[in-house]
Amino acid sequence: MKICKLFLFLSLFTALPLISNASVEVIGSLKHVHNGKPGDVIKGEIRIHNNDSIDQEVKVYQTDLLYNLQENTFYDEPGSHNRSNALWIQFSPKSVILKANEVRIIQYEMTLPLIDTLKGTYWSVLMVEGVVPIDPNQKGDLSIRTVTRYAIQVVTEMADKGKGSLKFLEPTLVKEGDKLFLAIDLVNNGEHYIAPEVSIELFDEKGTSVKVITATRKGLYPSTSTRFSFDLEGIPGGKTYQVMIVAAGQEDDVFGLEYKLFF
Repeated sequence: MKICKLFLFLSLFTALPLISNASVEVIGSLKHVHNGKPGDVIKGEIRIHNNDSIDQEVKVYQTDLLYNLQENTFYDEPGSHNRSNALWIQFSPKSVILKANEVRIIQYEMTLPLIDTLKGTYWSVLMVEGVVPIDPNQKGDLSIRTVTRYAIQVVTEMADKGKGSLKFLEPTLVKEGDKLFLAIDLVNNGEHYIAPEVSIELFDEKGTSVKVITATRKGLYPSTSTRFSFDLEGIPGGKTYQVMIVAAGQEDDVFGLEYKLFF
């Protein structure tokens, strides 16, 4: 691990449910991770359950997934970016009527292209959506229906994991009500997924450690970004601090930044 005014860590990211309380539910994890190499054929399945006493129509479709530090999430068309694996995936059924309390399996098969240059992480999403008909008893011109969706991330981790690279953007102080936070924005410029444990250690002008603060882990796919916030409550103001920021993932995915902070 090299530290030269820049230094970082990363690790794994949790799944993204879009949903909630409806009759159709996905059983198990909302993130399916598969390891493979070019030319491999990988099979998987998604179990869905109708927990209601009436039949429920369900449709399944693909999207891509990207997100950024502004907390925007994008579910674009399959194959919209160069790390999408959506076009490698075939799945069935695409539509199903689930009987009351029935469990069904959505099967998918992923064929990895026989291309030697594939490395790192590739991903996309299978959406499972309950189809709710418009209530014919609703009055007026406006008809409302509730749509429930689950976003199941299907991830391919290539045997050649490629290079890890996290970039720190300029740290900023953010005030929320009476609280002051140090915001650390990270961009994954590397080739594989990283979910870092990000921490900061503040040193006073004498070099004495004042406090260590650790943020909740968040995952970063390549080309995505996210923000980590650190509550500065209890740290005396009106002083200059030397801050060591560390983002630590697995193996060599360790990065860091030294920063002078006055508040």
